Amino acid sequence: MTRVALPLFALLALLCAVGLPAAAMAQRPPVGAPSIEVTVAFTPPQVSIGDRVTMTVTARHAADVIVDAPAPQIDHLDVRDTGTPVTRDDPAGGGQITTFTWTVQPFLLEPIATGPVRLSWLRADGSNGDLAGPATTLIVTPTRSEKDEQLRPLKPQLGVAGAPPAWVRPAIYGAATLAVVIIAALVTLWVRRRRARHVEAPVIDVSPERTAREALDMLVAGAHDDESFQHYYGGIALAVRQYLSARFGFNAHALTTTELEQRMIAHGVDRWQARLVGGLLERCDAAIFARQYPNPASADHDLTVAYEIVELSRPQAAATPAPEAVPA
Repeated sequence: MTRVALPLFALLALLCAVGLPAAAMAQRPPVGAPSIEVTVAFTPPQVSIGDRVTMTVTARHAADVIVDAPAPQIDHLDVRDTGTPVTRDDPAGGGQITTFTWTVQPFLLEPIATGPVRLSWLRADGSNGDLAGPATTLIVTPTRSEKDEQLRPLKPQLGVAGAPPAWVRPAIYGAATLAVVIIAALVTLWVRRRRARHVEAPVIDVSPERTAREALDMLVAGAHDDESFQHYYGGIALAVRQYLSARFGFNAHALTTTELEQRMIAHGVDRWQARLVGGLLERCDAAIFARQYPNPASADHDLTVAYEIVELSRPQAAATPAPEAVPA
């Protein structure tokens, strides 16, 4: 029994002697975090609601360090596309520069703060960790100012390379003008011979956008007490729901805010625009039913958002005329 036990004890002592250094090495604490310089920027830094903007995170680090950044999760800012990270040598020498890009889209009509941007790092010796980059702010400006009733100028005509000589277009315009004059003279002669009077009724704009703007124009006085807040937010909610019903062809009055967002997305409306409508109607419901009234400045902001919803939902074919065809 003793002859068998002695070799076993010797083998156990040898394994302990070999295993202790390995365990000590596995439990060795990592060295300190590397020096990483992080910058965050938007291009461009100021946009309109719904525009797409590039968010760039740049990290300067040592060559033996790998840096990674997850997609940003920022309230009221949707990530539409993720670029490929690019790592290059630092021109200043002694390290590398890693750049991360995302295409994002804001849907809140006010400045949007990113908060600290989180990154993770991995060093060649196996140590790793996280760090927080600096925060920045994306400025979101409205596409129209308050009480703006002026018509916007049309976009310039599209220039096409290889167009015909300069005299062709004036000749066409002259021939068209002459044809119009001849037709007008013939029509006038025909009308005089028949001695008929024709009174044309004025064209009345009955589009959903015009109706919604007239309803919102009646609320520009704002709200200052409980009764006026009830009328103010009730008018905004009614005008927005009537407009959505007329524009998209479904009964917006019978839908909850969540159902309304889903129905708008099903009709081809961008998700950020549907969320903009849902947020405004939720604030209207809070004011009407829970009597949670904001300050007058926030109430004026909500009216501006309602105008923005009407303008953004306008059909593009009606808002922007197609470029004129170039004659062959």
